Amino acid sequence: MPPVRSGQGTEMTEVQTYAFGRGEAQAPIMLSGLDRLGEKLGRRIRALIEPIAGLRPHVVAQDTRVLEFSQWSAEVPAFCSLSIYRMMPLKGQMLLRMDAGMISTLVDCFYGGIGNRPLPARAEFTPTEDRLIARLADTIAAKLVDTWTDILPLEHGLILRETGVGYAAAGQPGDQMVLQRFIVSLTREQEWPIDILFPLAALRAVEALTGANIPTDDEHRDPVWQQRIARRMRDIRLPARTVLARPNLSIADLMDLKAGDVIPVTIGRSLPLIVGNRIVAHGTIGEQDGRAAFQIEKLAQEPDQ
Repeated sequence: MPPVRSGQGTEMTEVQTYAFGRGEAQAPIMLSGLDRLGEKLGRRIRALIEPIAGLRPHVVAQDTRVLEFSQWSAEVPAFCSLSIYRMMPLKGQMLLRMDAGMISTLVDCFYGGIGNRPLPARAEFTPTEDRLIARLADTIAAKLVDTWTDILPLEHGLILRETGVGYAAAGQPGDQMVLQRFIVSLTREQEWPIDILFPLAALRAVEALTGANIPTDDEHRDPVWQQRIARRMRDIRLPARTVLARPNLSIADLMDLKAGDVIPVTIGRSLPLIVGNRIVAHGTIGEQDGRAAFQIEKLAQEPDQ
């Protein structure tokens, strides 16, 4: 494409053609939510690996990104650990990839080594390494489910394990995928990636990741799947609270507080009902069947932040 000139006659940089509706244009809404979940999961991965390695590993959750399956698979070594899970009610499959070098090093450390033995080229894991892979992968999948608890209750189930992307048939080359990568290091010279891969289409309907709408193409809509997600989200329990009063105390009064002190407060006629950080209604405090109760008088039109 030739350079474009502005009205003042200055030459602008070359304009790149972009196909809207593909790749990262669809995903930035959800990525920040996944980044927050990734930080929490990274801490749990560190706690999982530490007793196996015999030392505290450094685990860094990289920024979540969107890429095509072919791009990701081109980055992956031919020999690695690949576990594929079903994450109900999400659509599609979740892939969990671990580096063969990390597995061998952890086995060496677990049996008293220092993790510096040479790693020969090979095409299969030992029975001991297979057992460690199952332990790590299944626990990471379970921890991932735990981190999603407040977003969407998930149920995970193993589909298969393989020793390379070429054997797994886990996706089509052009499929858009969401990648969460964790870099695990035991020393400055040793670091390995742990990859978690979701189909982008599987995450589009999970609006709770950010509280914003995630665009969905009509051609990708699955009514049965959407109804299943809606039913699951209706079962999520959210803590609700109200604030009776907000008395102000000076620092001097605060420092002098002791048991038996009485702080006078004024309870307003209309009190807020708060869910998360949003006011969803206003009402009054009363009693019902011998228990304190909140009666809603008016729903909030625009929830306060």
